[in-house]
Formats: sequence, C-alpha cells, structure tokens
Amino acid sequence: MADLTLDGTNLTKAGATEKSDSLKQVFPESYWADRFNRAGLKNRYELTGPSEAMEVQSKVKTLQETLSSFRWPADGFGLRDARLVVNDPALDNKISASITPKDDVQRYYRFYSRGFTGESPTLLDSGIYKFDMMLGADKSSLEVELTKGMDNNAVLEAVRDAVNDSTLPVQARIIKQNVPGANLDDLLGTGSALAFSVNTAYVATEENRGDSTQNLDAANELSFSDSSGHLISHLKLDETQKPIGPAIEARYDLSGLVAGSSSNYLSKAFDANGTTTLASGEHSIGYTIGAETGTITFRVADGDSWETVLGRIEDSAAGASSKITAEVVDAKLVSPVYTGDDYYLIDGKSVSISAVSPKMGERLTLELASGLEVLGLNATAHPGADSVMVINGTTEVRAPSEFALDNGRVLVDLEQNFGDTLPLRVASGVEEMKKNVGLVTDAYNDLRKTILPSEELFREGFADLWRDPVVENRVDLSWMGFREAEKDKEIWFDSDKFYAALIADPDKVQKLLDDEDGLFTKWQEVNDQVIENKVSSYLIPETSLPGPWLPEPSPRTELELEKKRELVDTFDETFNFDFDTVTDDTGRLFSKKG
Repeated sequence: MADLTLDGTNLTKAGATEKSDSLKQVFPESYWADRFNRAGLKNRYELTGPSEAMEVQSKVKTLQETLSSFRWPADGFGLRDARLVVNDPALDNKISASITPKDDVQRYYRFYSRGFTGESPTLLDSGIYKFDMMLGADKSSLEVELTKGMDNNAVLEAVRDAVNDSTLPVQARIIKQNVPGANLDDLLGTGSALAFSVNTAYVATEENRGDSTQNLDAANELSFSDSSGHLISHLKLDETQKPIGPAIEARYDLSGLVAGSSSNYLSKAFDANGTTTLASGEHSIGYTIGAETGTITFRVADGDSWETVLGRIEDSAAGASSKITAEVVDAKLVSPVYTGDDYYLIDGKSVSISAVSPKMGERLTLELASGLEVLGLNATAHPGADSVMVINGTTEVRAPSEFALDNGRVLVDLEQNFGDTLPLRVASGVEEMKKNVGLVTDAYNDLRKTILPSEELFREGFADLWRDPVVENRVDLSWMGFREAEKDKEIWFDSDKFYAALIADPDKVQKLLDDEDGLFTKWQEVNDQVIENKVSSYLIPETSLPGPWLPEPSPRTELELEKKRELVDTFDETFNFDFDTVTDDTGRLFSKKG
C-alpha cells in the first residue's frame, strides 16, 4: 500500500499491534447480536413452537405407520417365491390376515362325495349304518338310520346331520351343482354331493402343537371307515389335495357381514367374601349345545362364601363337557354404603359360562333350576353367532371366524362387521418389501425436512435421535442401497441395489433392518419413546429465551453449562483484584494472584 502524506508529513503503515484475546473471550463481539437473536428466537418460539411440535409429531406417526407396514415373509418358501398380505387401510381392526407357513397349510374342504341325483331313490337298503370318523387321534363312532323309500337327498342329509352333531370339529354340507367345478373348483360331481370340512382354526400347527410329538400331517388327517354296512363306500369319498407352491398373487374383495362369537353367559357380580344366599344342598344348571345335553351340578353348604360357590360352578362346568367351559372373573358391584349423593362400586366376582369351539349353528343354552335365578345368568346371555363374509361375491359361513382362502394358504379372521366391499391383496414378498422400504425412507426424509428448518427450537441432538442409527452402520446400509445425501443428510434409497442385496444375502438384509439392532427396529424404538413423551417435551425450555434487555438466559444444554463454568473461571483468572493494594511502584494496577 502506498505511503500517505498528511500536512507534509509522510505516514507509513505499520504492522498490526498484537492485543490480548482475553477481553474478547469475556466480552465477545457477538454478545449484543446474540441477545437480539435470542429475542428473535423467543418470538419465533412463542409464535410457531407449538405448531412445529404438532407437525413433527404428525411426521413421527407417519414414520411409525410405514415402519409397521414392513414385514418379512415367513411362509417357508424361498424369498423369490415368498408372499405377503396387503390390507386396504380401511380393513385395519376389521380383519387380521396372514400367509400360512408352508408346513402348516391345510385345506378347509377335505373330502367330497360323488354326485347323486337327489330326487332318485337310494340304492341302499333300509337299516342302521355305522361308520367311524377320525381327525388325528380323535375318533367319533357315528350311525345313520335309513328307512324304506328314502331318496338320495335324504340319505345325504342324514349323514350331514350325524357328522355335524359329532364332537369332532368336522362340518358337512350338501352342495348342488349342474356342471363340474361350478361351486367349488375341484368338486367334479354333479347333482347333490357332500363336502366335509375342518375349520383351519382347529388344526394343529407348529405354533399350537405344544409338547406333542405327533407328525403334523397325521395330527390333522381326516379319515372315514365303515364299521357296519357300506355307507361310506357307497358315498365314494375323494380326498382333496393340498396345494403345491406359494400362495397365488391375487386380489380378494371382502365384505364382513357378521363377526361371529361363541355363546356366553355371565352371572351378576357378588361380594366374594359375602355369604351366599343360595339354599344349602345340591343345585343343577341344565345345558344344551348342538345335539348334546347335560347338567352342571354343584353343592352349597351353610356359610359358604359367594367365591366358594362360584368356584364350584366353574369346576363342575369344566368336568361336565368338553363343549363348555366356565371361569370365575373379576367384576364390580354396588356398595351397600350410600352417601346420600351416590353409590360406590366395590370389587366382586362373577362366573362366566361359554361354549367351546362351537361348530356352525351350535348355540349354548342354559336352563336354571328353581332358586338359581339370583345368579342372573339368563339376564346377561349372549347367544353367539356364526361368522358370515362375502368373498369375491360368494357368501361364506364359518364358525369360528377364520376363513381359509387359496386352499388354505391365506387366512382371514373376521373381527368386526363392515358393510363396504374392501380389497385384500396377496403380493410378491420381495416387491412388497422394496415398496415398503421406499415408503419408510420417504417418511424418514419428510421427518428430517420438518425438523431441520426449526432445529433451533428443539433440544440439542433431537434430529440425531433418528440419524444416529444410520451413521453407526453407514457402510452396511450403503451396501444395500441406503446413502445419505450431502446437504441435509436425507437418505437416498436405491431400490435396484436393495433388490440385489436381498437376493444375494437375505439374512444379512433382515439383520440390518429387522433384527434387534436393525435400523427399522431402532427407529421404532425412537418413535415409541418420542410419541410417549410427546414432541412438545423436546422443545427448548422457554426460560432459555429471554428478551434482549432481560438477564442472561439459563443454559439449554450440557455444552452451554460447561461454557458458563469456563466463563466464570475466565473472570476469576483475569479480574481477581486486591483493591486494598491496587498499585505497584509505578502506580499500575496489578494482580497478586499467582
């Protein structure tokens, strides 16, 4: 730079004078700007903080929903052939649907008879015909009486009724069709035919078999054999075949007309320790369920408590029949204490009597002997009902409410009535996972886009609650198609790379996403915690945002607390004066410390 001349005197630029930074550290140049910035932040916090928290909460819930839609196929087939069920969102809480694991697949229809001309006279002689029906190790010995002049329809009805009245969970129905396969794809007989079925809710599976060592196929095998006469051979029963391969990719249009339930009776509530008002002696409750009748007999002694009496009813019902059960349950009853304003409720006990695994049309009815009206069982009777669903335009009835589609490879349990026709899809597991992973990453990116512009309104590290699991496993996640973008660290998802990783090493992909320490599991844990605490609790405390003329704000983070301690130490080190002896020999201020 050229020299300057002032009043004839040459001025030359000298080097910068070195100055101590200690005062800068104590009184930083940004001090007043920071005070005004904090005031602006306080104004923004008051205007937008609650709405920002609500928006973030909404994005967290969206991420939660997309994460719950991601499922790993578990049907026992290779990943290329695996299938997943996709519900219409409107079906949530109305049905539960699943793909049956390969080894657990069982047909609903097990046997078909040959077709008969229903109105033609039977070729069987009149008399009593006996046959055995076995399901696994359980056997029912049944008999049918045929009379002279019966037609084929009457014979089929007699066999149907005998099977349906049996204790085994086997159902029989008569199906009439003019051409093969009109009503059931693999029912080839025309005219009237018997179809024998076992509801898939009653079959043995790997999950419910318990300690049984019996082969699953043997445990679920249905068979018939003549023991007197040749009725079964006359029917020419053909066993249906289990399906081969995975579930078919298809769409099912469903309408849930009746969500069925078992018959149930619940007594009034009684003070468990109170003395029963029933007369001492033996009492009985008659029951009927299907073709079975019997009694629940129990005794009452003087001084018995209600809890004792209800317990005896429970025990007696359990031993009376395998078709009914009873249980003493907790209940509430009105306290005899009356304050003048209201009654109080106290703990009590009731007994519940229910049908066990009822077949279609089976209802439990109770007949109480004189003197048992005090139990109030009939007053709370729930009659029960079969489940009815329309599937692709065909009305189906089941008891209980489990419907087997695609020859048992897809199960739908009707939980709630719905009149609208709603779709359910069976899709390729790989394609569905690719789609759902894309939706999850989109939801994660939407969450970051919502948090980052307002990050200063939230406690330090809030956005990193979700990002940390990505950073911790960056290399492996990149291998299967996850990569962070440069600016806002959003995730770029490469579906082709994900597909290649899925086919090359599905176990590794599952571990990275769905395992205990997987990315989606970690995100789910963070979501659960944030939703439980509410996003608003992660906003910075309002005390950290005073106006420009108010005292210094309280620290917001551990880092600010540490800086405040360092600032106090700086003041202590720099301005520790002894004002009793303030000067040295030259008259300058000096510090005696150190």
